[in-house]
Amino acid sequence: MLKFAMRIVIIATIGYAVATQLVNLSFGYLLDSFSADLSYRAVRGQIYALHKDLDAIAPEARASYILEELLPHYGLVLTLLPDSKVHPTPAEQQQLDRTGLIMRDDYNTYLTRLPGEPVQWLDVRLPLEPAMERWITWSAWAALSMVLGIVLLLGWALPIWRDLDALRKATLRMGHGDMSVRVRLSRISGIRHVGESFNHMAERIAVLIDNQRSLTNAVSHELRTPLARLSFEVDMLGHDRYLPRRRQILQDMRTDILELEAMVAELLVYARLERPADDTVKQETVDVCDWLGEALAQVAHQADARGIQCRVRDGHPAHVELHPRYMSRALLNLVQNAVRYASQRVDIELKEIPGDGYELLVDDDGGGIAEADRERVFEPFIRLDESRDRGTGGAGLGLAIVKRVAANHGGTIEIQSNPLGGARFVLRWPGLGGGTSHGL
Repeated sequence: MLKFAMRIVIIATIGYAVATQLVNLSFGYLLDSFSADLSYRAVRGQIYALHKDLDAIAPEARASYILEELLPHYGLVLTLLPDSKVHPTPAEQQQLDRTGLIMRDDYNTYLTRLPGEPVQWLDVRLPLEPAMERWITWSAWAALSMVLGIVLLLGWALPIWRDLDALRKATLRMGHGDMSVRVRLSRISGIRHVGESFNHMAERIAVLIDNQRSLTNAVSHELRTPLARLSFEVDMLGHDRYLPRRRQILQDMRTDILELEAMVAELLVYARLERPADDTVKQETVDVCDWLGEALAQVAHQADARGIQCRVRDGHPAHVELHPRYMSRALLNLVQNAVRYASQRVDIELKEIPGDGYELLVDDDGGGIAEADRERVFEPFIRLDESRDRGTGGAGLGLAIVKRVAANHGGTIEIQSNPLGGARFVLRWPGLGGGTSHGL
């Protein structure tokens, strides 16, 4: 803190002194002609009086006359100079021709030519500034610099240092694993936006770590089931009494491997949507018939196997704006989920909401989802059916991926009841003109 305060005071002092000198030099340059005219008018009367006294005196007698008759009555320093010691510059020669004077040393010295031979110059100098006055002036400047430094220190530097120290301590706490730490800065703080950015970063990191921890735990739990089945099936292959069932065991092993591959693929999609690249949610205009038809074609075999009728309601727009790959994945996951739990029927409806984007409805006539579980089903690896046999299908990531896709499109996903008696999934997202998607 002491070093910080000393730096502020030193910088303020140096800056104030430099600024003062620059201002003096600038004004001196800009007002030079005005200062020259003012100085000339201030001394021309005295120069005129001195000429009246000295012009009539012979050159060789002027020195004694100045010493005995003039100096006792003048506060000016009067000196005679030979012509050889005065070398007017071209600018000074012009000044001499115009005013009869040469002004030097910031208008503290005045030279005027006296008549007669040899040529003599009268050197008239203003009294020097007393040493005490110079010290007082410099002391005043130093005091002003100190006051300025203290004002900056108390009014700006100390609050900034306090806020920076709070950020430093919060960063150290976060580095030691405290993800709940947040910075509280004043509304008038000069670095409040930095504190807000830190808090936003801390919240994001906390969410990512929590998601990562939950995902890791869930993955380890989910992978254990197919791996346990594979281990058991490998052991079965080593016993002679299972030789007649060898073909079925191998088929079960292939199914388990496919389940693992599907789970890994879902995990990769889920992880990619956690932090989308610029092209992840870049919306395009696609044909609705092709988009819906492709999803229904992929789920047709599953629907036929369970005797489920899937249909698209009329009235949908001809085109829709979305990211083709990821929104198609979300649609497929929703339809597959509906087919898995439907009794006989799945309805799909797409509506364009003027000025607000699009709304996708997926209805089934299954048992529905209790209101208490409607938020929980979108969490990774959450399945209301906790059975682990192959009949349930899915890795528990389908609806979590749908939620991520909706969020990355700037939209939402929710569950409602529907007239068919089952669950209605409502996916809404803005089009290119109806809102701003994340990452666009």
